[in-house]
Amino acid sequence: MKTLVYGRNEKKLLGKVTLKNIPSHINNVEYLIWIDIENPSKENMQFLLDHFHFHPLDIEDCLSIIERPKLDEYDDYFFLVLHIPYFIKQTRRLEPFAVNIFIGNNFLVTVHHGLCKPIQNTFDYLAEDHQILDKGSGYLLHKVIDSLIDYNFPILNKIYRNIQDVEDAIFKKAGSKNVKDILLIRTNILTFRNIIFPQRKFLKTLEIKDMDFLIEALEVYFGDLVDHIEKIWETLENYKELIEGVHDAHQSLLSNKINNIMRVLTIFAVIILPLALISWIYGTNVILPSGRSPFAFIIIVVAMFIISICMLIYFKYKDWI
Repeated sequence: MKTLVYGRNEKKLLGKVTLKNIPSHINNVEYLIWIDIENPSKENMQFLLDHFHFHPLDIEDCLSIIERPKLDEYDDYFFLVLHIPYFIKQTRRLEPFAVNIFIGNNFLVTVHHGLCKPIQNTFDYLAEDHQILDKGSGYLLHKVIDSLIDYNFPILNKIYRNIQDVEDAIFKKAGSKNVKDILLIRTNILTFRNIIFPQRKFLKTLEIKDMDFLIEALEVYFGDLVDHIEKIWETLENYKELIEGVHDAHQSLLSNKINNIMRVLTIFAVIILPLALISWIYGTNVILPSGRSPFAFIIIVVAMFIISICMLIYFKYKDWI
């Protein structure tokens, strides 16, 4: 558990803040509190329940890792659940990473399971630059959500690079490995869309909320967040169409490759057919023309060679090869 307590009168962070003296600053507008809980435990959650008086269901949601994105409104605070995509290097797949946020008149509490880089970077930044903290919890909430949304863009760029790589690979050599890469990219795009889609609605709702900590001046800031998340959604829609086009192109290349193989095999089979017929006829125990000649073998081989050349010339004339 990490804490920042900013004194608005002193215009600075309070030093040596412990859990024991945090309750004295709650609901005191002279201070702004940010508590970040990286790995929630029952003790941490009980502290929030006892001193901030959050709803028990919200506390329970913080301990869960499968809660969907949502916005719950109460008389003196909001509870938000946001998801960001998290890339797992071992499996090369995206998974949703949940961030729970409590926002009140003079406090912000963030709860998440494991390290969250955007929140860590924001926490470190605000420990040095207190300008946003002086404006209130609403501006702090905007800063945190903005950092979470901005975290999506590098992942979008990574997906686009993966699409370009697999597109180059299929035109060099279409194969089963390309199919696996295409399916993996499609899965990641669908997962990304499922993460973003439910958050578009409640961010638009948050834009028009009117609370003491969400003043009218913040409307334009949250409107900017809505624009960002809509841009992410539109980009994912484009990527979805792009990877489907790559998949269709790959299937066409594979089909064309199979057709070329079948055409070559068919030509070989057609050429061998008359040669096999000649071999079978001269392999029977009957008297045939030139069958007893000492040059019979050479004559048969030359005849087979001439027949093969003539068939290849005919196939070329018909543009079959």
